[in-house]
Amino acid sequence: MLLPLALALAAPVLPADEVRITASLDATELTVGGAFEIRLEIAFPAAVVASEAGVPAPLLQLDVPPSVKLTGKTLTTLKELRANEFIAEPYERLLEDTLSSIPFELVSAPAEGATIGLNVIAYVSAGDGSEPVFMRRRLELPLVAGATATEATEPNSRWGTDKALLQIGDKLEPFALPLADGYELSIAEWIGQSNIILTTYRAHW
Repeated sequence: MLLPLALALAAPVLPADEVRITASLDATELTVGGAFEIRLEIAFPAAVVASEAGVPAPLLQLDVPPSVKLTGKTLTTLKELRANEFIAEPYERLLEDTLSSIPFELVSAPAEGATIGLNVIAYVSAGDGSEPVFMRRRLELPLVAGATATEATEPNSRWGTDKALLQIGDKLEPFALPLADGYELSIAEWIGQSNIILTTYRAHW
């Protein structure tokens, strides 16, 4: 009994584990057509800092139900996205302050049990020169006046209203992408032939 306890006490605490994230719905009553705010706060302990290893600030991704319209311009063209460092507002925002307000409008009555998903992504380090650690948390905020968010036990990869992303276990549909030399690479050429790694780079360097 003493050995497992000693190992647990000796296990290192990652900087990401010490970051506290809270979110609440700043409203006493929800009415269709009204404007409301989500209040999101990130609390960094004194010894933990947000690193610029992957993104210049913590990143928030929002997954809202059809009854919610996020306030802000929707970026659609490549030119707009490039000018905004490939952040797809209003569904993605850089959290440059520890306390943020996310405005939205309620365009229809929410379905029973409707929630707003908040994915918080950041690189954090202990501030002592150690390598930064990737942190990703998903919170679920009930669409109820005065609600507070709870951390999801099974974070998934949804954000935005039209971003149906691949999940673990999904079957990959065939697609092709152009290479710099003009050749078109089809994923069908590699399926069943080799292990495939799909990755994407954000424009944060």
